[in-house]
Amino acid sequence: MNQRECELVLAIAREGSISRAAEKMYMSQPALSLFLTRLETALGMKLFARTTNGLKPTYAGECYIRTAEKIVKLCGDFEVELCEISRLHRGRVQVGATVHLGSYVFPMLIPRYKEYYPNIEIIITEKKSSDLELALTHNDIDIALMHMPFSNVDADHEVITRDPFVMVIAENSPAAKNIYEKNGKIYIDPRACAEEKFVLAYPTQRVRQVSDRILAQADIVPNISFMTSSVETAMRMASVGVGLTLMPQSYINLFTCPGSAYFCHMEEEYKAYWTFVAAYPKDSELSNPAKEMIRILKEIYC
Repeated sequence: MNQRECELVLAIAREGSISRAAEKMYMSQPALSLFLTRLETALGMKLFARTTNGLKPTYAGECYIRTAEKIVKLCGDFEVELCEISRLHRGRVQVGATVHLGSYVFPMLIPRYKEYYPNIEIIITEKKSSDLELALTHNDIDIALMHMPFSNVDADHEVITRDPFVMVIAENSPAAKNIYEKNGKIYIDPRACAEEKFVLAYPTQRVRQVSDRILAQADIVPNISFMTSSVETAMRMASVGVGLTLMPQSYINLFTCPGSAYFCHMEEEYKAYWTFVAAYPKDSELSNPAKEMIRILKEIYC
């Protein structure tokens, strides 16, 4: 039983006549008569009996009609739902992010998205980058808010923005004497910090991979005094002089420092940034709610 078959049987039942039903359904009488004959043959029973008052449903026909009415209603309801989704009146979007990135992005993103689309359900998943990549591979989320480069996933993505990295230097650190000002910002040449100790994340973490890339640009093999999985811990330890660290500029306001520190930019040659992207499963068609989330993210960061 498909939607078209159900509609044709219901038309015959309503009209009580093949000819009138065919007219209503914009088809020829022979075509509709042939359809009914083939359907009854396939079912092995008659759906309609001929009477002096026209065609009347048999018991089997009544059962078919009840089911057909439910199917047609379900199909109609589904079409309305699809229309609502396409117009963004209803729907769902599943978005993932790392904990730190989510704590920075979601307070800006979610209220604006809800202002535009109050009836779209948003499901948030917070995981580490490797788990987000796995979720993309399994199509468990629509969008992953994360930073390039990817490690273990071949995903499509749209670039949202570049997020600069800064070097965190305690005010009493010997490296502080090399700080200089440019365009109203404070800068450090990483090469001036080659002999300093560093507090860095673990090698599997994206923030560490970006830090290593920056230091490699400066021909620095870091003397690591401490490793931590927490950007906050690294920043706080750097502020009290345990060592220098590198971190995304956008995360600075998420934490407080027990010591006084400088947050120093670096020249363009060091490529001191990571690229914030909205990633989604490879070769997938994004839903309208997901497309709008990406659009709003770009609107926020433009």
